[in-house]
Amino acid sequence: MVSRRDVLKLAVASATLPLSLKLFRNTAQAVESATTDSKFVPSICAMCPSACGILAEVRNGKIHRIHGNPFHPTNEGKICARGNAGVERVYNPDRIKKPLIRTGEKGKWAFREVSWDEAISLIVEKIREIGDTKQIGVLGGWFVCKYYKPFFKAFLKVLGTPNGTGIPTAGCFIAKTLGWKSAYGFGSHPEILTDYENARMLIVLRRNIAGSISIVHAKRFAEGRKNFKLVVLDPRFSETAAKADLWLPIKPGTDLAFLLAMMNVIVREGLYDKEFLSKHTNAPMLLKDNKPFKVWDANGKKAYLVYDLAKGKAVEHSQAMMPVLEGEYEVDGNKVKPVFQVFKEIVANYTPEWAERITDIPAETIETVAREFALKRGVVDTGWHDPKYANSVMTWRACALLNALVGSVNSIGGLLFTGYAQYVSINAPPPKAPENSVMVQWAKEKGVKFTALNHTYQAFYDAIVNEKPYPIKMLFAFACNILNNLPDRKKWEKALQKLDFFVAVDILPQDHLYYADVILPEHTYLEKDDPLFPITYAPAFGFHTRVKAIEPLYDTKHTIDIVVEIAKALGKEDVYFKTLASLLGLDAEKLKSYYHSEGVAGIRRLQAESKGLDYNEILTKGCVVKVDKEKLYYTMPYKKPLPTPTGKVEFYSFMLAKLGINPIIEWIPPKVMPSNGELRLVYGRSPLTTHSSTTDNPLLAKLIEDSELFYKGVWINPKTAEKLGIKNGDRIILESAVGKTEGIAFVTDLVREDTAFVVSGFGQRSEKLSFAPKKLPSFMELCPLQVDTFSGAVMNHEFVVRIRKVM
Repeated sequence: MVSRRDVLKLAVASATLPLSLKLFRNTAQAVESATTDSKFVPSICAMCPSACGILAEVRNGKIHRIHGNPFHPTNEGKICARGNAGVERVYNPDRIKKPLIRTGEKGKWAFREVSWDEAISLIVEKIREIGDTKQIGVLGGWFVCKYYKPFFKAFLKVLGTPNGTGIPTAGCFIAKTLGWKSAYGFGSHPEILTDYENARMLIVLRRNIAGSISIVHAKRFAEGRKNFKLVVLDPRFSETAAKADLWLPIKPGTDLAFLLAMMNVIVREGLYDKEFLSKHTNAPMLLKDNKPFKVWDANGKKAYLVYDLAKGKAVEHSQAMMPVLEGEYEVDGNKVKPVFQVFKEIVANYTPEWAERITDIPAETIETVAREFALKRGVVDTGWHDPKYANSVMTWRACALLNALVGSVNSIGGLLFTGYAQYVSINAPPPKAPENSVMVQWAKEKGVKFTALNHTYQAFYDAIVNEKPYPIKMLFAFACNILNNLPDRKKWEKALQKLDFFVAVDILPQDHLYYADVILPEHTYLEKDDPLFPITYAPAFGFHTRVKAIEPLYDTKHTIDIVVEIAKALGKEDVYFKTLASLLGLDAEKLKSYYHSEGVAGIRRLQAESKGLDYNEILTKGCVVKVDKEKLYYTMPYKKPLPTPTGKVEFYSFMLAKLGINPIIEWIPPKVMPSNGELRLVYGRSPLTTHSSTTDNPLLAKLIEDSELFYKGVWINPKTAEKLGIKNGDRIILESAVGKTEGIAFVTDLVREDTAFVVSGFGQRSEKLSFAPKKLPSFMELCPLQVDTFSGAVMNHEFVVRIRKVM
């Protein structure tokens, strides 16, 4: 743990470095006011997925306050309102305090408290009754996706089922990730960052950096804000738009058209970075009839031909002196063109005037933004959450190519490939989904092209209710609020009602627990030790962990302990540890021995030993930094290849071509557009909420209440409200094709006339939640359960609503 004296020493020592002094000041001031009995225990915040490093200040065995950890490279000592409110998660009186077994009908809170032995015994009995174990499903929230993925893969092996996935993949990031991946080979949240500190011009779309999830990015964004011009595309005036030099209230779902028109201007006026395109992309690769001409495998990557102007002939790309980007050539009797020439011909169709008709953004504005972006070598932000539209994958691919056009790739002031990307992701084996999974079989039947991650959780509804492609009869849900986070709540209520047996692992009595047969209470994040995790979302690389700050208040358990106990009761503990050891790269016997000796902390100790890390430093600081930001610049694709088939930024994507998608770029319209009085309902986060997991928090609930309608209300434009006879503060009904919900009108000109906006995460109906704001709209009661046939994402903006006043 970190002592009061240690942190004060650190603050004083950093005084010679102005930036460091700024970063440490808040924590140092807090420590100065602490008592001599205070101890500071390092951990990782779990109030949102950003994984900020924190210090839990403990006095007399109780959490007194949470501070940012000045040692941690992700947030560098800063923390947000949600992070501060983590104390209230520990001491929330609504917490589930003991295991519960159902005594009454599903849909009602009818349980009795039991021992862990009784709860585990019942679960194991039901597992054995199932017989065909692939009829068992496992769903997890972002905690499972981010931290415990190998531990749950081992649990799936114990259960003998291929049917386990994390909700955030299809519900949050898969479309965005695939768009970036099609060009760079990776692109998930932990793999790419924007270099806000050195950016000269920044374009932000489908994201609210300044007012949403992630102090990690917001802190760096704020520190660099004075240095760059900011352009924000957003149908509502978000907190980030409020910081912008130019807010463009774009028609929802049409960002791709804006980006294509920018490319049109940059290419037409020759404003692109020819050197970057020639050396570090496959833009010079020769195509015949829009397909690669004579491509072959060499040294683990695809080699290809380019036309070398210096030699006057086609040569292997690594041998070219002056590869051309434009023109048409004859090679061995074949007419061929460079990829960039074909790209140029495609984007020539997407003029600013064309985009104006689609986006409602004036053509001259698009031209001005495009020219300035090229001249300043700007950067399009990495984005965050986007499973929202049918064109999401192509939108983020356009972002990736636009950055490449001006050379803003893994460079100062552009995008930055994180240490996680360059040291972990690049060495990870390619995902391979089990063919007998309901998700794979269902996705193939629906025509989904990308199934490798086994992620289309939408399949669980059909598997439970319609028993297609085969039945799911038993379900585990780990920290996954099914009814508030998955589209079409009524469908999931029906599914949970039909299950033969439902086990929920959670902290609070969320809505879906009303349908559980067994509820297992989990430790909060400040009550547990954790394994060692790679640092993500930081312009650095290393490892971090959670150190238990206090003893658990109630009869709860660590998630890892829960799955190990189930494995042991099934007689498959050895299977669990052998599988886990192979996933973590550890010795199975040692892993089992260390776990039995120290619990989860033993896993952490063995990980540290295997990596040659200073274990005492980990326990003291909560993290170990191995690579700093400066070592990440200009590495990939400059000094070593990207994890794309060619090793370069791909203007022609082999990944997309293999899946039957346009491998270069194209316009894809949104699936649904409002008409005849309909509105597009869009959602976003707020600084006070993260999904639904933070709403039952007395501190945050008070802040939400004090915000009046800004975060609680349904944003409606005054002109729209006037047509509907709605005034500010009126109770309203929102109705879609699948359901309806009530809300309160917030009439404001800060949102487009054809758009309504709500903060997501509200809409809880559980009577056991004392602090969650009631009578607020539930987005998931309105959103249909859909699937994007390319990415498998849920497309949760592809629907419209009608709004009327409650009479």
